[in-house]
Amino acid sequence: MVLLFIIALLAVILAAGVAFMAVMGQYLEYTEDGVKIHWPWVQETATLPPIASDPIEVVSDLVDVTVEPTASPEPTPTPPPEYAAIGAVTVTTAQLRGGTAAQAVASAGGTALVVEMKGADGKLAWQSQAPLAATLGTNAGDNLTAQAVQTLSQTTELYLVARVQCFRDPVLARNWIGPLMTKGGNVWYDRVGVCWTSPANQQAVDYLSTLCQELADMGFDEILLENAGYPNDGQVSVLATSDNRPADLSAPVSAFLERIVGELAEKDVRLGVYASETLLPGTEALSGLTAAVLANHAGRVWLDAKVSAEQYNALLSTAGWEDFAPRLVVKDGSASGGSWYR
Repeated sequence: MVLLFIIALLAVILAAGVAFMAVMGQYLEYTEDGVKIHWPWVQETATLPPIASDPIEVVSDLVDVTVEPTASPEPTPTPPPEYAAIGAVTVTTAQLRGGTAAQAVASAGGTALVVEMKGADGKLAWQSQAPLAATLGTNAGDNLTAQAVQTLSQTTELYLVARVQCFRDPVLARNWIGPLMTKGGNVWYDRVGVCWTSPANQQAVDYLSTLCQELADMGFDEILLENAGYPNDGQVSVLATSDNRPADLSAPVSAFLERIVGELAEKDVRLGVYASETLLPGTEALSGLTAAVLANHAGRVWLDAKVSAEQYNALLSTAGWEDFAPRLVVKDGSASGGSWYR
């Protein structure tokens, strides 16, 4: 019985297998990897490759963009300083320290005070912070004169002028700071035995620049430079031509004045230049202070008594100078509307 049952079961399995093959044969796929069955109830979706498309071309009109440069603002020109006529009275440092200087000016009918702050001996009337002043021993023993100037500048309407001896400086020359030499190789001396330094010497110019700025900060309204060029009196014919005294004397003098006037302008202080040389058309200016140099750099020109105001007036006018009445300061003059000093 058992044997018959097994035979019947095998027959059923065989029949089922034949039926399965008959029905499912269309869903079978024979591959190298074996038999794959594609079941009819499973929807197979093939992954299609992406469809290539033509690139999109964007067409637009070209736009010209013009960037206009930003215009720089026009600098406002610095207006030239205004000059009023002055009546300048010379006082001493002793009068300043004693508190009588202002009264002395008023008694003489003046409106301005002039005091020598650097003498022809190279000495200073105040204690400068310039290192060279300490090295050479040119400083004053105290600062009382400077303090008196500061007080006057703060408490009075006086126009204050500091007189400065420039290159007629025996202290600088004796210490071999730009000394003027003779053709024979000796230090040159003027008529009264004073030796000079040079406007072409950088150390001398730097020193004077510092002094002038200190005087401006002290309260002076104008710095009056005397002997601001080369010597024009005495045996100047024996002076040697060198770096300290080049063939063109006006070049270093002009450069010196240009520097000083520029530095003083920043402090709203005027530059005055003392002129003692007789200038004649067509002749050399032995000092280097030609009419053109003065016209280009001097705020005021203070004239020595021995030179002609009319002549300087004509020469400076030709060189382009204007507004003469307050700017040309004459010795002991009293012309209406003009400037004078005594």
